[in-house]
Amino acid sequence: MRKFLMAATAMLFAADSAEAFILSPYIGVDYNYSSLDYGKAEEDLYADSFNSFGVAAGVKLLNLVAVEGFYQQSENKDNKVSGYFVDGDEFSTKLKLKAYGVDLVGDVLNLGLVEILSSVGYGYYEADVTNGFSFGGVGGSRNFTEEGNGVRFGLGGQINPTSSIGIRVMYRYTVTDMDTIKNMQEVTVGLRYSF
Repeated sequence: MRKFLMAATAMLFAADSAEAFILSPYIGVDYNYSSLDYGKAEEDLYADSFNSFGVAAGVKLLNLVAVEGFYQQSENKDNKVSGYFVDGDEFSTKLKLKAYGVDLVGDVLNLGLVEILSSVGYGYYEADVTNGFSFGGVGGSRNFTEEGNGVRFGLGGQINPTSSIGIRVMYRYTVTDMDTIKNMQEVTVGLRYSF
């Protein structure tokens, strides 16, 4: 019985369109503009917008959905505030954000030349932070790394001027479990090259 079921399943797949089961691998590069929400306690201490660049590699399955891995790294962004804790103090920060993870990208609508996309994914985030504090000529600094997980939701589109090149624009909203960064919004513009 088991052999019969396996043979019947194989025949069903073979009878379906062969094109539907082609795996299409691709690579990509992205520019990201990110806006971070730190929560009320630390909203003035850190820069809240960043430019970052990323790379991606994925494979499109069944012409409907893709599994895509990504890595991105932001610029090292400085911020200074005076009189934050007491009058006359100066507090400075440097923050660089790195992330990697995986997204499931689905075609909401695929017209060949134009695709409307949605995504859901997981990201692992690292914030490299340098804090400096001075008051009355005396001060110090400390370095630390905060790590956390994020759930990413996206919506966007892709224009495919050729069968192997795509120009993609996405909006993403990410919720993290980090102490400092509560959530972030990103706009991504990138290229995808399919093999």
